[in-house]
Amino acid sequence: MTTAAVRVLVVEDDDDHLFLIRRSLKDLAGVTVDVARTGEQALDHLRRGRFDSQALPQLVLLDLKLPRLDGLEVLARIRADAALRSLPVVVLTSSEREEDREQALRVGATWYVCKPVDGARFRAEVEQVAARWARGPRSGPYPPGRVPR
Repeated sequence: MTTAAVRVLVVEDDDDHLFLIRRSLKDLAGVTVDVARTGEQALDHLRRGRFDSQALPQLVLLDLKLPRLDGLEVLARIRADAALRSLPVVVLTSSEREEDREQALRVGATWYVCKPVDGARFRAEVEQVAARWARGPRSGPYPPGRVPR
């Protein structure tokens, strides 16, 4: 398997979850992690990246429960922006509510992953998501908008 360099934008406000995500991604070859702690920071980062191809991520890991501007609104704004709408956005959230999953997919999430409570399982989920995009945006068993149950 060939892995390419992948820049990942992690949008997460919880310190513990951010620590686990960064730790999981740190061990993957070729992965660079940028962090936004709020929805506003994420959108600012992405808007700047449109003018600097080195800064635009190939993948966004987006929490739903963010202060001020929630993850669904961030996702909607990404999908409304012609320069960003094809960017893969994986919702990585603690919400197991079916209506949250359905709404995220309706708004345009590429994939929806519930954060497991168990640290080892959480790490495995993050590694699986990042490794899938390291192989290329179309690789893996799930087409955009489809989520494993």
